[in-house]
Amino acid sequence: MKHKITLLLLLVFSSTSWAVKISDYSPFVYEVLFTNPSCRTYSYDRPMISHSGQNLDAKPQGVYCKNADEELSVSRKNSPHYRLIEWITNSDTRELYVAYLSFRNTSVAKAFCSALNNGVKLTMILDGKENKQAENLKKCGQVNLVYRGNTGGLGYAHNKILMVNPNDAKVSKVVFSSGNLTTGTSINHENWNFITTSSKSYFSQAHKCVVEAMVEAGDTKANFTKNLNTCREKIKAQPESDITVFFSPIDGKKALEQVTESARQATLIEGISHRFSGALTKLIAREVQAGKKVKFILDDDIYWSEKLKKNVGRNTKYEAFEIFNTLINRGMETKFLETNQNIYQLQHNKFLIFTFNNTGAVFSGAGNLTTSAFTKNFENFYYIRIPEVVEAYNRQYDLYFDKMGTDLMDMPRDNVMP
Repeated sequence: MKHKITLLLLLVFSSTSWAVKISDYSPFVYEVLFTNPSCRTYSYDRPMISHSGQNLDAKPQGVYCKNADEELSVSRKNSPHYRLIEWITNSDTRELYVAYLSFRNTSVAKAFCSALNNGVKLTMILDGKENKQAENLKKCGQVNLVYRGNTGGLGYAHNKILMVNPNDAKVSKVVFSSGNLTTGTSINHENWNFITTSSKSYFSQAHKCVVEAMVEAGDTKANFTKNLNTCREKIKAQPESDITVFFSPIDGKKALEQVTESARQATLIEGISHRFSGALTKLIAREVQAGKKVKFILDDDIYWSEKLKKNVGRNTKYEAFEIFNTLINRGMETKFLETNQNIYQLQHNKFLIFTFNNTGAVFSGAGNLTTSAFTKNFENFYYIRIPEVVEAYNRQYDLYFDKMGTDLMDMPRDNVMP
């Protein structure tokens, strides 16, 4: 099922120096796009039955995908992939800051190369060691390529950030997402947030600070902390009240405190995550045990890890045991997205929706709901209170839970990949 969620919030305020909300700045455009891949129906080649005894003919359409589905999924004008290419290759793009865990996407690489050939400057930060696709971009133009992570008390360089024209005096654009520059733009289940804002906003300047801190001082946690905090202290604008930015590991404790307090106050918690363990499961378990309504969507690799008592896909049997033992078996309402573990297709969203009495908020970003994401990794998290954005996430969550997700008793008895 194709499902588009687009928010165009255009405000006409001419003054920006006094703004306390990002939505007060001009320009302001916030667009939320979910991958929702276009995938054909994959039928089983043998009789299959669910735990409830129902016959199963096929994997859920648009949930279970194969590599052959990628071309159709990325060609849609409402896809995150299409918008990403559009921003990279736009004639107004002069400079790009990019920070991702991984990069192995040929069409995105071609877009970067095209931009570089047109004189665009590119700063790219990736996790780990040499990335051949990134190294090849040096043939196309001016590239500052840096590798970070797993040194000096730091974990993965797990950020997911793209900035367009970070040094422009008036307007900059920021992309943050759950997805990497891989199939994270296409057949993984992901969320991508595209924000156009004033360069004077705290939101814009803070993102510029974190990318430059990773480049200049990302070798150790101590150096990164000093550099990032010094840069943010120089920002004249006040942090926005409708979208709070957290950069782990520096802000990880504050981010976790925000999630904890929101979970305590909420009347309903709706979550979706790829990895889910440690402090976050304990936090959610307290709310489940207190009788609060909690709904969660997980990759079916979690289900199979528990059922088969082994690691499946990118999930572990220990993680699965914790989730089932402390949450699902104690009443957490759970659905699974039946993805294709054979090609490492993932349910890769990571966000929480908190519903209060009259309002709501979303906690989203690059990091998984694990302890490491808040204490060790380079991550970018967001606590969003923009009503239209919260509503967009709510509509997508209902699509996942009501139409795309599979209930525990409706899961197949056998782990068969069509």
